[in-house]
Amino acid sequence: MHRNATSRFALAAGFSLALLAGAARAQTLGCAVGAGNGGPIPATGTGGGTYPTVLPSAPSSFALNVASLPPGASVVTEVRARGLTHTWVSDLQFVLEDPSGALHNVFVRAGGFSCDFNGDYVFIPPCTGPALALPVTCTGSATLTAGTYDQNFGSGTLAWPTGTFGINNTRLDSIAATTGTWTLRVYDWAGGDIGALTSFDLCFGTPAGPAVPSSAPTLLTPSNGAIATNPVTFTWSSVDCAASYDIDIDGVVTNVPGTSFAAPVAAGPHTWTVRATNSSGAGPFAAPFTFQASQPPPSSVCFANGAAVGPVPASGTGGSGSVWPSVLPDFPYSTSYIVTAPLGATQLVKVDFNFGTQHTWAGDLFFVLTDPTGAQHNLLHRLGSSNGSVGLNCDMIGPYSIYESFGVPWPTTCPPSTDIPSDNYTQSFGAWPSGLHGIFNTPLSAIPVSNGLWTLTIYDWSGGDTGVLGGWRLCFDDGAPVGPTNYCTAGTSTNGCNATMGASGNPSASQTTPCVLTVSQVEGQQNGILFYGLDNAAFTPTPWGSGTSWQCVRKPTQRTGAQTSGGSAGACDGVLTLDWDAWQLAVPNRPGSPWGSGDKVYVQAWFRDPPAPRSSNLSDAIELTYLP
Repeated sequence: MHRNATSRFALAAGFSLALLAGAARAQTLGCAVGAGNGGPIPATGTGGGTYPTVLPSAPSSFALNVASLPPGASVVTEVRARGLTHTWVSDLQFVLEDPSGALHNVFVRAGGFSCDFNGDYVFIPPCTGPALALPVTCTGSATLTAGTYDQNFGSGTLAWPTGTFGINNTRLDSIAATTGTWTLRVYDWAGGDIGALTSFDLCFGTPAGPAVPSSAPTLLTPSNGAIATNPVTFTWSSVDCAASYDIDIDGVVTNVPGTSFAAPVAAGPHTWTVRATNSSGAGPFAAPFTFQASQPPPSSVCFANGAAVGPVPASGTGGSGSVWPSVLPDFPYSTSYIVTAPLGATQLVKVDFNFGTQHTWAGDLFFVLTDPTGAQHNLLHRLGSSNGSVGLNCDMIGPYSIYESFGVPWPTTCPPSTDIPSDNYTQSFGAWPSGLHGIFNTPLSAIPVSNGLWTLTIYDWSGGDTGVLGGWRLCFDDGAPVGPTNYCTAGTSTNGCNATMGASGNPSASQTTPCVLTVSQVEGQQNGILFYGLDNAAFTPTPWGSGTSWQCVRKPTQRTGAQTSGGSAGACDGVLTLDWDAWQLAVPNRPGSPWGSGDKVYVQAWFRDPPAPRSSNLSDAIELTYLP
């Protein structure tokens, strides 16, 4: 049987606080003291349950009747467990039930410790004053030091899901002070261990502001001296009592709620640090870290090589027949695919490759790219090798990107893991004599952009190591299509007019960018039309009668609506205009419709000129390319 005793407030020049040594709480105004209201833990047996889904069947339940409250008290400030003994600290969960029946966690299976409770313990709202820190380890027959501890709602796999079985992770100082019967329940979640509680007290007072964080966070990423890619993600450890954090990047401080922050920074060196803050103040800053930020990757359009999988070298273990640099190794791995570069591309931005199976000794490998003209270009040559010496003995596994200048340099020493990290790296020619065997040290931006068959060849200069390339791809700049582009020659009219096509811009398939066509220097006061075609491949302009005009658009063609040029008769101030997008909407299902990104259209103007051959003349022509 549990013995329950009615609590009392002892009066002695005010409320007796019944304090444990060293446990005075500034916000505590008085305590309801239990007299022998404890008992065994668990109530029967040696514990059990399935955490957190099945509660133990025999929790201990200790009652305390609070007949009155200290003047001015509004909240609970302390729960005191006197004479608490129990092996395996992490078996126990303490739950406080208020007189309304609401359940509140006090201390939940702390630390996963196998050491013991033995003494008097006080539990207070987190970060409201001096409290003992839970030890890093606590094992065997050791005792968890008696004294004051912050509330603990469990952590990791022992974290309590608030609300489960109606038990909430409630701060003590948010539980209203009230008279009535309060109950301390203690659940024992594992069999084989027992203990007891002599009594428990409950203290009331006023809410206190949080203690100022006393420690600095541990900075995590980017690590000290690291090279970071934009946008940079900063991470750090949490700090007790922190409500938020100040992150200082190069002297600019930003307050953030969590333990991570992402921001773009300028290329170059930077310094960063963090401190914890709450409504009472700020803790110390961590010792600052420095890092180097690289430029953001240039945008590009990539073309994958499908399922390009093959061993490197193609057979054997490398080095066969080779004499550096005069004789290339036999059996290089080689893979090719046809690429059509994006419209308007001006340069090769990067080459991606991915080792699906680790290749040891990265310093053996020589990556060569052959463009559709047959020219060969050095992408990456024997990391760490000097004049054919043994290069780096670390390994390649996973994806890598090679840029001309963006990214980080390849490592000069191997990391502890021996694997070169996947990242963006700069092109490295190593000690290769440019031009030998027709392989040139060509910067990526200088490799001609052309459509056709591209080939990646990987030579392995030394025996004993193999790997498998899982795939590779070429990536080009994604410049907008060139144009609008004028071509062909305008005829000369009777009054010396040379009608010229113009456009406000390329049309777009989504009609998000306007396209208005204008024909200037047309004979004044003459009728005219614009017409277009879709395919000018291999088309040679044909003469327009015996005059000076040329038909520059291949048949079949589609005419737009007739219009008058305006201006003055006999002058070259006439103008023909056409809102291309509006006409397409007004006249649907015409040739070319529906338009798609990359589609071509060729447009020319015709206008009357009675004295001229065929009584008309033609402008030059314009080539338009549809944008997305």
